[in-house]
Amino acid sequence: MRLRYRPAAMAYVRTRLGRLYCDEQGETGGPRDPAILLLHGLLFDGGSWRGQIEPLADLGRVVNIDGPGHGRSEPAPRFMLEEHADALIDVLDEFRIDRAILVGISWGGMVAMRFAIQHPRRVAGLALLDTSADAEALPERLRYRALVAIHRRVGVPLSLFDKEIAPRLFAPRTIAERPELVQAAYRRAMGYERDGLARAAIAVVVRRRSIVAELSRIDAPALVMCGRHDRSQPPARSETIAKGIRGARLVVLEELGHMSALEGPAQVNAHLVPFVRSCFPPRGQS
Repeated sequence: MRLRYRPAAMAYVRTRLGRLYCDEQGETGGPRDPAILLLHGLLFDGGSWRGQIEPLADLGRVVNIDGPGHGRSEPAPRFMLEEHADALIDVLDEFRIDRAILVGISWGGMVAMRFAIQHPRRVAGLALLDTSADAEALPERLRYRALVAIHRRVGVPLSLFDKEIAPRLFAPRTIAERPELVQAAYRRAMGYERDGLARAAIAVVVRRRSIVAELSRIDAPALVMCGRHDRSQPPARSETIAKGIRGARLVVLEELGHMSALEGPAQVNAHLVPFVRSCFPPRGQS
């Protein structure tokens, strides 16, 4: 029998990267049941998982984390993605979580893979959406440095966001048919503290190193998903991840872009929810 877990409406956890905001929902089961950690993408926050929280909370305890400098979390000092992965240990320990199923999109997926490499005993499963295990190409690193410099000084104008950033976040169909998603993404990103957002962007794009050669060290069930029209982290990068992690399953989602979980929650959930369910111990063994 599953035991009712009282969700915390608000919880701040002190980590090595500063205070991170975490939201808990769902129920606990037996002592061997893992929790589900949600890790969002750059320029977004935990709200981008709104289409997944309810079905995942029906399976178990969900902890939705705002990344450094995003949402309600504090800006962090300069950091590497490996340090961000270590900061998740602080969250797990605070909530007395032994093992977790990490569900990460883009930046969140990059952190999830590093967590699985650095802390394998704490991982029960990985769902990696629209992400990359490789370093960013030099042209992209230079491009993002320029965008970060502009944003730090004056902010990114809507016209520049629409031209340079939105097409890398959303599929053409989403931009044409759901402009409210693009507008909401712009307002959200422009509301974050500029230096905190800049440090996160530098960690994700500029300072990110390749971990492709280390993927074989991941020994956990893995689901890899990517939108067919993802221009930020194209499907070829998901293919590399799926080939590198033993037993990983690859799913390419039609008509979706980089923010697949936000653009097509039903499509994503059709694969994500059964996968997460499969990472729990069989009934009677939890």
